[in-house]
Amino acid sequence: MAIYQKTVEQFETLLKCDIIDLKRLKILAFNGCPAENGIRSLTWKVLLNYLVLDRTKWSSHLSKQRELYRGYIRETIIKPGLTPTTEADFVDHPLNSAPDSSWAVYFKENEVLLQIDKDVRRLCPDLSFFQRETDYPCSEILNQEAGFESLRKRIVSTALKVESQSQSRLTGRLEFEYQNKKNHSSTSYDDNEYQLLPDGHEAHWEVVERILFVFSKLNSGQSYVQGMNEIIGPIYYTFATDPNLEWREHAEADAFYCFTNLMIHIRDNFMKIYDHSEFGILVRMQRFLMLLKKTDHDIHYLFEKQKLKPEFYAFRWLTLLLSQEFRLPDVLRIWDSLFADQERNFEFLLYICCAMIVLQRTRLLTGSESQNIKLLQNYPQDIDGRQIISKRIYQSGELIFEEQPLVLAQFEWNKLYKYSACEYCLYPLESCEQNVRRLCQDTSIVIQHPECDPNQTISQRIVRCPQCNEMYCSTKCYQQAMTNYHSILCQSTENEKKDQLIRHIIDLWRSAHPPPETTSITLVLKLMAMLKNSNNRLLLLQELQKFSQGVQSENQKFYHKLLRKEFQSQVEQLRYALEQFNEQYMQISEFKWFLTSDGFRQLLALLGRNQQGVGTSSLAIWVKNCENLSKTQETTAAAAGAAGSDISQFIDAIYTKIDDVSGEFIDCEGSGLFKLQSCLNHSCDANAEIQYLHNNSTLSVVTTRLISPNEEITINYLSECDRNRSRHSRQKLLQENYLFLCQCNRCVSEASEPDETSEEEESENEMDED
Repeated sequence: MAIYQKTVEQFETLLKCDIIDLKRLKILAFNGCPAENGIRSLTWKVLLNYLVLDRTKWSSHLSKQRELYRGYIRETIIKPGLTPTTEADFVDHPLNSAPDSSWAVYFKENEVLLQIDKDVRRLCPDLSFFQRETDYPCSEILNQEAGFESLRKRIVSTALKVESQSQSRLTGRLEFEYQNKKNHSSTSYDDNEYQLLPDGHEAHWEVVERILFVFSKLNSGQSYVQGMNEIIGPIYYTFATDPNLEWREHAEADAFYCFTNLMIHIRDNFMKIYDHSEFGILVRMQRFLMLLKKTDHDIHYLFEKQKLKPEFYAFRWLTLLLSQEFRLPDVLRIWDSLFADQERNFEFLLYICCAMIVLQRTRLLTGSESQNIKLLQNYPQDIDGRQIISKRIYQSGELIFEEQPLVLAQFEWNKLYKYSACEYCLYPLESCEQNVRRLCQDTSIVIQHPECDPNQTISQRIVRCPQCNEMYCSTKCYQQAMTNYHSILCQSTENEKKDQLIRHIIDLWRSAHPPPETTSITLVLKLMAMLKNSNNRLLLLQELQKFSQGVQSENQKFYHKLLRKEFQSQVEQLRYALEQFNEQYMQISEFKWFLTSDGFRQLLALLGRNQQGVGTSSLAIWVKNCENLSKTQETTAAAAGAAGSDISQFIDAIYTKIDDVSGEFIDCEGSGLFKLQSCLNHSCDANAEIQYLHNNSTLSVVTTRLISPNEEITINYLSECDRNRSRHSRQKLLQENYLFLCQCNRCVSEASEPDETSEEEESENEMDED
């Protein structure tokens, strides 16, 4: 953290200089730009030659450029015939087929516009950002009396159809998508495409659409080519999420100029006439192959043998600067280095592409031609976009790291059944004896070795909220909760209607999600309250965007289990109740998109795919301490030649009775969102596991076996009882909850086994049917 903070300070010091040291800035940016304080946004503007190095000239330069862009909008998005200035304009009409007719040009431009519209509606579907409303819509377009026509009206009113995607030079995924949609009309959109907001409001994807359309008209020789939307998307996102309001307000104009400057460097990728030029795409692919041969001769030989030409996969990688191969946060980090490497014509990109191949070396060497081309055209994001690699040897049982959750909530059913825990950190708020008596429903039980229970006097340390009586394990936890969310969610008698709505939302959740719970709707309520209280809502939203939130798998046709059709009515009731809660008591404009139908589906998928279960128990602490005491006593007794004291039978008897009375629900349970933990990939044969060594929400990642340097650290996403099920059952659970098919060593080795459901799961299904 100290190193990171030092990096932030270096950037801020450099960017505040009257004359910016470009060489020094490139060195810093190559190693990654911090997202805080708008550092990445400002650095990109400098690296992409939009901002001059003399800061004293920024004000006049920006004012001039932004006014110029407004002029471009006025010149390029005006509808012919609305503002006639000459007699010839009156003669021109929509049926005029003359080459110089403004109407003929207008209709021809619509073909380009329709293609842009189709592409931007699918921009970064795993993120909600582009579907959300912008706070800075284009005033010229919204002013209907100014003689301008919004692009959405042009698209709706036109009857033209895009006959083909002949301008697309990309292979693989984009062509495949087009082939599946080739029978659709150009004005029909599937469930994965963004929908329009009401009149007078603009979504971010519409801003991107306008930038691309203006660019296409000002660069008629190149126009728009499919894939340019993937280049402008990350640039606009970075500028439109700048914490500085002035920079954010002018994100559209700034993104236009930076995109235009970037296209100067990579335009050869999008124009066929430059394919064989010095920096053309064919020459770059040949240089990539030469580098691959030098890096890994075996892989290069395999590709030649299987005839895996770079046109099949590397064409898109190089053309789109890997924007389709990784999630947006990872793309931004890659582009930090690429923009700092412009003088070498993105030479570093070739090395990244080679590294991507090497990382998949084992799978490629054992895969067939069809398997390998599928792998390269659908590069596994969950493996290479998000992973944690060991830098040294870790012994079995060694702690790797610990972290606190971004947000945490106790399960609602767990709380209803009187599992007493700190509302903020989930530390258990009952002694071991109280815990055992409640779970066994036997008030006569007296535990042995009470000195092994650190919670004997917990009742004396409990801090209660004076308004709602909510309990906390310390004053610190209470104060943190008040600062973050509890000041808003506190269910006191001051606002009975608000409290009733909160209870209604929780009741709806319980009815939709009976035990065993996997997440909690209270996480959503707490996130809303945290946004309400935050001094930097944008930063919190950016943290939230880093978690996976797709509702459907990218390559497989399955949805998250919370979004099945049988839950559709209950999910809609929940969404509507939360929408009312926001409108009546929160008024968080930044959260509105999450409360639309599409946005709420993504929010539930985010919680379902990323939440990490948290379990705490005063009984577990006591048992652990008793076991340590027993070992000490046995050692002492052995040295004295006497028999040791064995309490294992007493502990076994307690667990037997708990199992008979309460079943397997022993702990205070909840779930939270952990930023680092969410980067740990799954393996059915994991080398690490999640523990809660402090008996609160502090998550600890501990090794389960020896881990070598450069080995990926993995955990098992499945519960303890599910880990020994058949490969078929494990795959089914992972598909339903996390939207991927596991390809770990264990699953690969069991691939020959029949697709049979485990006996335990069959029994559960029979019980559900009954």
